[in-house]
Amino acid sequence: MKGSNGTFEEFEQQLRDALTQLYHPGYRPPGLLLAKLAVNPQDRPEAVRESLIQVIEALKPAPGTPPGARGWRFYSVLAHRYVEARTQEQTAELLGITPRHLRREQQEAIQVLARRLWEQPLAGDEVAAWRSQVQQELDALQKSAPGAAADVTEAIEGAVMVGQALAARHGVELLSSPGEPGLLVTLHPSALRQVVVTAIEKLAQGMTHGQIRLSAARMGGEIQLTATAEPAPAGPLPGSDFIREILAAHGGAVTATLRASRASFQVNLPAITPLTVLVVDDNHDLVHFYRRFVANTRYRIVHATEGESVFAIIEQERPAVIILDVMLPDMDGWELLAALRGHPRTQSLPVIVCSVVRREELAETLQAARCLAKPVRRQQLLQALDQVLGPAPTAASTIPVYSSTDG
Repeated sequence: MKGSNGTFEEFEQQLRDALTQLYHPGYRPPGLLLAKLAVNPQDRPEAVRESLIQVIEALKPAPGTPPGARGWRFYSVLAHRYVEARTQEQTAELLGITPRHLRREQQEAIQVLARRLWEQPLAGDEVAAWRSQVQQELDALQKSAPGAAADVTEAIEGAVMVGQALAARHGVELLSSPGEPGLLVTLHPSALRQVVVTAIEKLAQGMTHGQIRLSAARMGGEIQLTATAEPAPAGPLPGSDFIREILAAHGGAVTATLRASRASFQVNLPAITPLTVLVVDDNHDLVHFYRRFVANTRYRIVHATEGESVFAIIEQERPAVIILDVMLPDMDGWELLAALRGHPRTQSLPVIVCSVVRREELAETLQAARCLAKPVRRQQLLQALDQVLGPAPTAASTIPVYSSTDG
């Protein structure tokens, strides 16, 4: 039998080579085997191993199948030899057969595995369409909330509330460790919550008791969110294309680790440093809107109603930028801008003039960073802040580990 990329015999040999080098770092099988395993060429090498292990696990007979059944023999041979990386002699001893008999069983088991992969249709088009849909959903979130950022601690709290019922269904207790405030990442809060809930679901599905604990911490320039299951779920750790796609679009990565009786998923995303914005404006209603504008972003608002209090607030809050109204109750905004420019501690502090008084040339002369006309819209304000302070940092390229096809 010949396919578009060679014969079945050639494909079977590709599979044998891949199984032999299952734990060899950097091994990349030919393109047809990658396609049958639904692994992208850009995925990390571990993705091939995870996908092959999942295919082997799919051969496991249903409960109630007699121990001596042919399906159990093939599954046991593949699991011992390749998933557990045992030698032929060790596997033969475990199964109570001779090494010669084991070699025959191994040959047949690989043929069964190869036939199952060979006969399944390539799902490349479906995978591509699904990935495109996920990206569209992420783009829609981004358009609805430009510059959105997620507080990881809040996402964990929300996921715990949602995931309690699911965890209880599997006899699992869901817990969270208090995290420090201000752990922000460049991801819409809704997307991050789905990542956390999916991780809970994947761990809980292989458990019948125990605990899943969620925690988060700053690790250098990244935020690491960890979901730890104890005892470890039965079988190999599952993966999730859904998590992988979301994180890949935001410079993130996910890894799975299994140590003794504990299993963990670690999600890493570029950290965002919260930035303080000092709004100098006597209009409390307008400041309320500003606070709504910057909700779920890296910006936080502090407020001054009078110009005379500005220098004291600057000393206390250390703002990254000032949004300045011109018509203040105690002094002229232009006068305050000039004073800020003349003081050595604030001369380089960027100021965005936002007023009904439209004097762009004067604002430029007094070295304002930007000049916005009231009323200002949310996108205008966030765009001005990003332009003055620079966009939130993201990782240039990271490649996630997950490579499953079950969402």
